[in-house]
Amino acid sequence: MNEFAIALVAWLLKVVHAYVIAGLIFSVPFMIFGIHRVDPNVRGWSILFRIIILPGMLVFWPLFAVRLVRGKTTPTERTAHRQAAQAAAVAEGGSP
Repeated sequence: MNEFAIALVAWLLKVVHAYVIAGLIFSVPFMIFGIHRVDPNVRGWSILFRIIILPGMLVFWPLFAVRLVRGKTTPTERTAHRQAAQAAAVAEGGSP
């Protein structure tokens, strides 16, 4: 096999390994101490729930880190129906 291809695959495996390790270093403390800041509905969930979401946290940890730093909570859905309802509420003099 080509030496360049072997070196490239070895390098890619090191990058993936580093990404997973960084995800583990971020995810475990985040699930214990910080997840309720991003999603307030997580309060009171068991340790089993947190273990179940660990693989997803390992993959998407940069997104959760950005949300944690920016202080954002649960995203609000922006559909045409919701926007029309908010526009109607404003037109009637209510708050959106």
